[in-house]
Amino acid sequence: MRNFLFITLFVSMLLLVGQKVLNTELLTMINNAFFWGLISLTIGACFYILQTGFLNLFFDGFRQITSVIVPKSRSLERTDRKMKEDVSLKKWKQTVFANAKLVFLGIGSGMALFSITGTFFL
Repeated sequence: MRNFLFITLFVSMLLLVGQKVLNTELLTMINNAFFWGLISLTIGACFYILQTGFLNLFFDGFRQITSVIVPKSRSLERTDRKMKEDVSLKKWKQTVFANAKLVFLGIGSGMALFSITGTFFL
């Protein structure tokens, strides 16, 4: 939670300093920050949904359909089984998803915070 707040405030301050240094129009900066903030929040929400496992049933269904249409060789099945049992790979994936979720949601909320507070100064 502390990292999330740090990223949010850091992005807001970075945008504020960037606006002053680049001497761009405030409205243009607000519009761009809001647009990219929404995109970043959407990507962060996708990482959150994938991390919860909400779509696992959906993906498993497509995996079964694919296995019927395109058969797998024994070596590929053995490799898939080993990858599913690999604990370090699972831990690495969880860490990557958690960090990506934190970064994208932090950046998105920082940009949204900048654009909302920036509209008060127009």
